[in-house]
Amino acid sequence: MSTSPSSRSGLQAGPAVAPAPRAGTAPPVSRGGRRAATYAHRGSSGMAPENTAAAFELAIAEGADYIETDVQLSADGELVIVHDVTLARTTDARLAFADHAPWNVRDFTLAELKKLDAGGWYAAEFSGQHILTFDELLDLLGGRVGLNLELKSPAVNPGLAQAVVARLRRRRDWIEPGARPRPLIVGSFDEHALRDFHTWLPDVPVSLITYDVPAGGKLTDLAGWIFSVNPDIRRLRPEDAARVIEAGMALVPWTVDSPELWRWALDLGVDGMITNYPYALKDMLHGRGPVRGAAGVVIEDIRYHSPGDGPRWTGEHVVLRNVSDQPVDVSGWYLRNQASDRIVVGDGYVIPPGGLLRVHTGRGTDDATAYHDGRATAFWNGTNGGSAGLHRADGAIVDLYAYVI
Repeated sequence: MSTSPSSRSGLQAGPAVAPAPRAGTAPPVSRGGRRAATYAHRGSSGMAPENTAAAFELAIAEGADYIETDVQLSADGELVIVHDVTLARTTDARLAFADHAPWNVRDFTLAELKKLDAGGWYAAEFSGQHILTFDELLDLLGGRVGLNLELKSPAVNPGLAQAVVARLRRRRDWIEPGARPRPLIVGSFDEHALRDFHTWLPDVPVSLITYDVPAGGKLTDLAGWIFSVNPDIRRLRPEDAARVIEAGMALVPWTVDSPELWRWALDLGVDGMITNYPYALKDMLHGRGPVRGAAGVVIEDIRYHSPGDGPRWTGEHVVLRNVSDQPVDVSGWYLRNQASDRIVVGDGYVIPPGGLLRVHTGRGTDDATAYHDGRATAFWNGTNGGSAGLHRADGAIVDLYAYVI
């Protein structure tokens, strides 16, 4: 086994691991013999706008074991389900409230937040999706799925942990030990906020979200009260995974979005994975799913921007390869990055057998083998790595690819 995941990874069925579980039963077992649960990152965010009712309902329908999502405070102290500290990326706030820049969540009342469209940015068919309150989220989930709730940016949401505790004490069905087959887990990057939450609600499991697994002494201290460690999959090393497992904590990395990374993580003995594509992960765990190249085209490579190369988007492109013996019309097909931004391939692009198409994120001259999106902002992550989903025009997944820098 390699010491780090490969930068090349496509959507393909893996070996059978365990039969599909019935509702309420334990998730399948990883190759390391540990339980491997599926955590739907902000819902099924590879197929629907993140942190919306549509994304959560889809994740439940796809069989996710947990919904992973984020909670913040509005200006009037309401708990709302939003990831970014600003509304600019995932709502129409810049249009609806043009004079409210930089559109920070904490500067909007709940009434103002409810006026925003939180789905149209993703795709037109999701227009009309709205920001949910924490109570609305709990009502939506009911007893159908577990919840992994992140206390988002407590430094810019003072009093967040205390507000969540107060609300959960009113929703006791979510915090009583043994009340649910898959319970509530509360996590954060902010250890101080997490300690406060654990002190006030010690029966609720807590998870430390991190980029790197903490050093030995620190990890030993955490093992006394932390249920799970959630490291960045792109920075996770086998020896660090082993330390977490040896310390007796669950290991649940984020954000794991390709079959090769899923298999690599399973070999490390993870207890679960946070993913934008829960249905594809579930299919792989149970030996189902499309074979890579079944639609004729795969993501062969991603050329991301390297620091020092000038403007961030210069030269960035994705290489699509036709691996079939027939031409494939990819007009209207699209790529999504890990933040769910989309690049749509223009009309008239047919990749010949064995041929390729380079989909560029910047400006340039189009020809039979190159399409330029024309955007002037970053698209592919040039820091640690990321992932890409290739979709047909009807939204169906064709290939998943991950790259590590």
